Amino acid sequence: MGSTRARLTSTADLAAALRAWHQRDRVRLIEDPCASSLTSPLLQRILRFRPATTLLANWFLGGLKPVMLGLLIRARYAEQAVDAAFRDGIRQYVIVGAGLDSFGLHRSDLIPPLAVFEIDRPAMQEMKRERIRSAGIPLPAGLHFVPADLEHVSVGEALANSAFDPESPAILSFLGVTYYLTPETLAESARSIAKAVAPGSRLVLDYMFDEASSWPEHRKMRARLEAYVAKRGEPMKSEYSLAGMSALLEEAGLHTIEGVTMMELADRYATELGPLPFKTPGLFACGLFGK
Repeated sequence: MGSTRARLTSTADLAAALRAWHQRDRVRLIEDPCASSLTSPLLQRILRFRPATTLLANWFLGGLKPVMLGLLIRARYAEQAVDAAFRDGIRQYVIVGAGLDSFGLHRSDLIPPLAVFEIDRPAMQEMKRERIRSAGIPLPAGLHFVPADLEHVSVGEALANSAFDPESPAILSFLGVTYYLTPETLAESARSIAKAVAPGSRLVLDYMFDEASSWPEHRKMRARLEAYVAKRGEPMKSEYSLAGMSALLEEAGLHTIEGVTMMELADRYATELGPLPFKTPGLFACGLFGK
């Protein structure tokens, strides 16, 4: 993306900036001390100046600000799934489309013995590694970068060229990925994962509801979100009901452990932590699946 505005508003940078901004909230869904270091230099400067942060939120996000809470909810959901998997003896975590995710940098309580494999495009990984170097953040021994363009190779093929152990169970996350895949591509990816991982493995993901499943009062926001990402060259390509996602993944060889709306998760986390910064719309869901 050539323009400053495009670089500023890439979804990976915005997600990292949101996590960094969230660290100021009294009630936090995730603890992420590395998020600010992973954002672009321009966004780092904006985050240090609170009036500019407010301007960023109002200018770029406008009425979509409630959607941003969904990024934090899915991150907490995934981290809790990884914690549960670790307690159950799983020692491999694969982050598909990792972007600027910092789990592998800030969860030193698990890494090692947990091995973390980040799959993403080579250009994204090089940019991320440069930001990590610039921030002076040490790379944990258990963090593995797996460069791969998933438009041309499967998750299984990417992992085959890494230190990943296909004989040991793993947990994988697809956060912010399903939106940009057609149902056919997602099904192919799920079949690839089911073939590539050992029994007992798990997959956590998030996705957009189809129009019939979306809360009626939030459908205008849904349309604005779709237009927002399309203008930034990242058009959404799929939508599902809870039952539809379960059927797709079960046909690919993965059984449903849980399917839950983000509004239900928001209520769950508000009960655990206290009132959340703002409400999340009824547009999204998360799921946990197993082999």
